[in-house]
Amino acid sequence: MVRKLLIIALIFNFSITFAQDYEFGKVSKEELLEKEHPLEKDAHAAILYRNQNTYYYSGSGYANLITEVHERIKIYSKDGFDYATEVINLYKNRTETESVSKITANTYTLEDGKVVVSKLDKNQVFESELSYNFNQKKFTMPNVKEGSVIEFKYKITSPFIWNIDDFRFQHNIPVKKMIAEIRTPKGFNFKQTHKGFLFFRPKTITKRDNRVGMDMVVSTYDLTNVPSLKEESHVDNINNYRAGIMFELVSINIPGGINKSYAQTWEDVAKIIGNSSDYKNQLDRTGSFDDELDVLLKDKTDKFEITKLIFDYVKKTTEWNGIDGKYFQNGLKKTLKEKKGNVADINLLLVAMLRYAGVKANPVVISTKDNSFPFFPTLERLNYVVAHAQIGDNQYFMDATEEFSDLNLLPVKDYNWKGLLVDNDNMVWRHIDLISPQKAINNYMLKVELLSDGTLNGNYKARFTNHTAYDFRKDYEDKSMEEFLVDRESRFSGIEISNYEVKNAETYAGPVSEAFDFNFDNGADIVNDKIYISPLSFLKMDENPFKAEEREYPIDFGYPFNNKYFVTINIPENFEVESIPETILMKLPENLGEFKYMMNQKGDKIQLSANFEVNKAIIGPQNYLILKEYFNQVITKEVEQIVLSKIKGDESAESTVGGR
Repeated sequence: MVRKLLIIALIFNFSITFAQDYEFGKVSKEELLEKEHPLEKDAHAAILYRNQNTYYYSGSGYANLITEVHERIKIYSKDGFDYATEVINLYKNRTETESVSKITANTYTLEDGKVVVSKLDKNQVFESELSYNFNQKKFTMPNVKEGSVIEFKYKITSPFIWNIDDFRFQHNIPVKKMIAEIRTPKGFNFKQTHKGFLFFRPKTITKRDNRVGMDMVVSTYDLTNVPSLKEESHVDNINNYRAGIMFELVSINIPGGINKSYAQTWEDVAKIIGNSSDYKNQLDRTGSFDDELDVLLKDKTDKFEITKLIFDYVKKTTEWNGIDGKYFQNGLKKTLKEKKGNVADINLLLVAMLRYAGVKANPVVISTKDNSFPFFPTLERLNYVVAHAQIGDNQYFMDATEEFSDLNLLPVKDYNWKGLLVDNDNMVWRHIDLISPQKAINNYMLKVELLSDGTLNGNYKARFTNHTAYDFRKDYEDKSMEEFLVDRESRFSGIEISNYEVKNAETYAGPVSEAFDFNFDNGADIVNDKIYISPLSFLKMDENPFKAEEREYPIDFGYPFNNKYFVTINIPENFEVESIPETILMKLPENLGEFKYMMNQKGDKIQLSANFEVNKAIIGPQNYLILKEYFNQVITKEVEQIVLSKIKGDESAESTVGGR
């Protein structure tokens, strides 16, 4: 009986869901009265309904790709107010651009039992240039309150008819109802690649579309109760794992007409890039810089030394304007004149200069982590180019847009699996592995004077290499010394820093060294006649970054690392060691990581040697639970305390501790 009632209830709820009227402007009191999402109680907002309709339209002799969007969002709390702002990014190239029109938007609130509608004014829609390839339209809904429902619709017109944007089915907030439809001409075959970890399948039919005078293949995706995509730590790009569909034109087959295949290999894509004017003609035009390089490289013959000199020269004489791109924005001559350009301007200039100097150099075109992972051979999804040099048996990757990068030390965003080598001179266009980031070796040394009142005084020294040094330099450069030290003190549990010194932070080569004296008022706890102190003090890890019960996507640390700790603690006079944490050695399977923790006492000193290591930049989700437990065990060990006891019969010690 209970089971039958449950089935009836489920059917009733199902019927209610699909009986909901989603016509624009028809917001119900039930939607306004809803206090929380029924399936995700902690959600600050939810998409009640989203309809996306993508189709082709032909008019005035031109074809366009049209996308119509209608979305309704419930705001549950103030933390959900961010979802009251809609951002529309519009792609453009040198000659054409997408546009948005027919923006209509309302905010609905319940006041004294009545639905009050606040309409978006046209003056509240703002347009800006986001980057070289994107304009942006943005609007924030008026009169938004806790409990409000917002609703908007608009139409995007795109001249880029074969570049269909991804359909995103999963968002950072839950979705109650999602309908997405795409109409493509019959005979124009688009591969639809599934992305994410949710199962869905389209309903596909063929019907006549009088707007273009053709039969169209109509694919409709109808989803209900899509869970939110939870942000987690150490993710390369969360959008890579967001449920959705990617589109790629693979062929055109029209009986009695066009029969053409667009299915490409990565080598095909590399060849297309290589045959562009930027790569085919521009890279060997040396007239803009030959005189300067002749002076710089006079009497230099070693290819590695030459590569270092030119790499350093490009970094010092040009500035990245923050814009990505695999093609020139300015070109070599203008970039040299203005000392500024996009990624391609700078890194292709580096390639051109290396070639002039006799170094075998070529571009490598990639998609950065913050862009996306290219799941299939594609030209459009590649957004960046770095320089590659082959010297003997050694290969070197370079990105001259970043001040603190080095040969084979790229910004972390560049390490995105593979790239396309474009070597026109040797007719080589191929997919190659990018280098893996080198392990960062970080040494920390603490000399601690423990006072009987629980205060810690001491000296800290650290040495950072590779990407940890790179990160330190970026942080150090971006702040004033006062801001930097305030952040440092905050990061280190509120210690007081004095006599601060740093070495080699303003150049890109070699390790960075840091040293300071510190005072830590609350460094130890005193209970009765005992002192409790954590051996790693302000260097210990307090919180596990991995909290989810399970994980479906990889863990990306950016780079492998080895943190080595050496700590010496002077025991205060009139106290003795009661207990110290035991030695431990933990190893992850497949040599993924290792944790060593060893402590001993020598006279009035306690010495700690610890080693915390993660050997791979990216660890697969199948090892998530093992990694999570590894971090749990490390934290558990690091919070274990040394226990010191007052030496009995010592009245001076008793008065000191009692005063605390």
